[in-house]
Amino acid sequence: MAVNYIVYIDESGDPGLCGAAANSVTNDWMLLSAFVVRQRYDTDVQQWADEIRGRFKNSQRPDIHFSDLIPVKKRIACEMIATKPCRYFFVASHKENMRSYRNERVKVSGGAWYYWWLSRILLERVTAFCYARSSPVSRSKETMRIIFSKRGGLKYADFVQYMRKIERQSRAGRLFLKRGDLVWSMIDYDEVRVLPHAAHAGLQMADIGAGAFYQAVTADISGEFHAEFLKALTPVIAKDAHGTILNCGVKVMPKLSDLALKPDQRMIFEHFGYNPNGWSPNAQAKAS
Repeated sequence: MAVNYIVYIDESGDPGLCGAAANSVTNDWMLLSAFVVRQRYDTDVQQWADEIRGRFKNSQRPDIHFSDLIPVKKRIACEMIATKPCRYFFVASHKENMRSYRNERVKVSGGAWYYWWLSRILLERVTAFCYARSSPVSRSKETMRIIFSKRGGLKYADFVQYMRKIERQSRAGRLFLKRGDLVWSMIDYDEVRVLPHAAHAGLQMADIGAGAFYQAVTADISGEFHAEFLKALTPVIAKDAHGTILNCGVKVMPKLSDLALKPDQRMIFEHFGYNPNGWSPNAQAKAS
């Protein structure tokens, strides 16, 4: 089996569910970001990061962390990445709608089940996208390397155990969630890895995507939303065969029409093609 794609995964937001509040926008979202490149471009990613830092004035850090950048540097980073041969995938989960939910089928402690569940949904889209773009002659032998940015409180062996269980259910036709599935031929459990954020530029690219999305849907201390950074990444957010971003490069849970989002939060999803008339009147009333 040959590794043809490298998938770097990072997050923005806290996977804990107890902090979400119905009338708060400060801790409502959990974002997972996948930065994906073909294997032949993987050695170029560090050069891309160096190019970005080279555009920064007075940059002392050897790595890039989106939340530490001033707005002009955030824009530079996103605009430069948007010119590279890569793709982003995002899963955005509104935590208020998850507070009472507990997935008893994922036997891991604390909020880790939530992180692994979101990772699974993210990889459903990544595997389908990469498989569709692989050569029909060789796609059955092509796999991906999955690299998580290391964070405390997670046992990555639990993720592999969870995925093996889901794969067994899939192959037996007994998936609990019927709407989606991974392309399992793309998964090689020996290629699931964990590295610190600073250890690879690919993880820093995933961090940039996660941070950009988070700031588009989460207000800063002045109550403002900043969608301009995520909009700058639009050219490299994955699209389906019809050119649609939503439910391919961007997956939102629950469905957007059910979310009580403020008008400034809704703008980014409308930018990605969501019908402005599709918001539920009841949800809009709650947001006002």
